[in-house]
Amino acid sequence: MKVRIIIPARLDSSRFPKKLIKMINGKTLIEHVCLRAKKLKPDSLVVATDSVVIKEIVENNKIEVWYSKKKYNSGTERIAGLVKDYKFNKKDIIINIQGDEYNFSITGAKKLINYLRTSKTDDLATLIFRNINQKSYQNKNTVKVIIDKNNYAQYFSRSIIPFGLTPHTLCHIGIYAYRCSILHIYPKLKKCPEESIEKLEQLRFLWNCIPIKCIKINIHNSVSINSPIDLKLARKK
Repeated sequence: MKVRIIIPARLDSSRFPKKLIKMINGKTLIEHVCLRAKKLKPDSLVVATDSVVIKEIVENNKIEVWYSKKKYNSGTERIAGLVKDYKFNKKDIIINIQGDEYNFSITGAKKLINYLRTSKTDDLATLIFRNINQKSYQNKNTVKVIIDKNNYAQYFSRSIIPFGLTPHTLCHIGIYAYRCSILHIYPKLKKCPEESIEKLEQLRFLWNCIPIKCIKINIHNSVSINSPIDLKLARKK
């Protein structure tokens, strides 16, 4: 069982185009994410992209790139394409770190890896945190999640769920851990009706009754770059 980090990196994001090549303290956003991912010491690290520009930037940092012009609707679809191409072992753990997760939680990523290493039942896990910031919580770029008593996701949304800030106000961080076998079947799963509305790829798993274990982390200092405002915030850190 090997740990493989894959960073999906689409250049023309619909919400903030070309954000992955924006500069933060002398390096592009994608470089920051890649160099931070290396600290996890994975068995392999690959950036999956449709951009020649991103390909050149990443390769200049001596990091492997999987380049494909094929249109994918989400990072998970792109990663599934890579996994099929690379023929990884079905038991391998794939860590999806989204390319806009600037200074993501190293501790959180390690928790995901350790969880899948020891779990005998789950094939998919992700990170969540308690959000007490009203302005952040109301932002549509902040993905909210409802969980059950065993910390499995019930639903993800860009809308406010539940109504108002409560002790159960939880938000999602864009890092997933999959067992490789689950990625082989992802492209064959029936699409969730809300998936394209919410623009949340993980809903396809829930729609098809595949559980998503949610791992809570207490402190979340990561800045997910979804807008020029987020970029300014990251530059101040």
